[in-house]
Amino acid sequence: MSNSIQVTLMGINTPHEPDFILDRPAGFHAYVLLCFMTPFVARTAQGMEQGRIGDCLLHDPSFGEYHRSAPGMTDGFRNIWFHLSGEQVPLLAEQYDVPFNEIISTGDPGWLLPTARALEHELFHRKPYTVERITLLVEDLFLQLGRQKKLTQELESYTPLEKELRYKFTEIRAQVHSEYQEPWNVERMAKLVNLSPERFWVLYQKFFKASPKDDLITKRLEEAKVLLISSSRSIEQVALDCGFNSVFYFSRIFKKRNGYSPSVFRKNLGNYDKAGPLE
Repeated sequence: MSNSIQVTLMGINTPHEPDFILDRPAGFHAYVLLCFMTPFVARTAQGMEQGRIGDCLLHDPSFGEYHRSAPGMTDGFRNIWFHLSGEQVPLLAEQYDVPFNEIISTGDPGWLLPTARALEHELFHRKPYTVERITLLVEDLFLQLGRQKKLTQELESYTPLEKELRYKFTEIRAQVHSEYQEPWNVERMAKLVNLSPERFWVLYQKFFKASPKDDLITKRLEEAKVLLISSSRSIEQVALDCGFNSVFYFSRIFKKRNGYSPSVFRKNLGNYDKAGPLE
């Protein structure tokens, strides 16, 4: 399989002696992905840098890899690490905006453990389609690393108060999405976190890249699509069951967002390619 990726060696939460130093000044034969579960010191493209818990590094084969425990540590560093080979590795790094030889802050190494365990299991058992499965898992690893990088950068741009409110807003959004049939408005949502409607709107837009109203409409339309192709309810009833007070408004916003009406969507059982041209 030409596009396959090989994990030639890996370790999870590997312990090291306090005085252990990994030094490969001439580079290495494989790409090396590291995620640290303790503070550490490493050579990067910027020189020697000290990293924090959850920081990751992706080294290309030509880079002189070097890392050790941070000063003052009584126990050695611990990390999750992978030796990777295959032409797809640099392509995945580019696709998911994962830089080489730079510290990538993720805040928490826990995000990596499920994928690392799955890779460890796959390498041990070698079941049918193992090569394909490993390639998919490595791509998922790069995707998650790129995602964690962006989320951490976003979080670091918040003020201390915004960081505190971010979690509360996530809880409120989850509640609104689970109770999408309810007559929600910005005023009602804002009361849940003791903010003015105006301030709530601004922060919601910043956190979720959508206004509270637009986000709720998107959720209601998603649920409406499910009902349209999986039930015999009338379009009017679907609209009411999804929190829309007017079937005319529902039909108008459905068509505006999707390019076709609810009736056409239902007629084609959700086939997006066929739904548009028939109206």
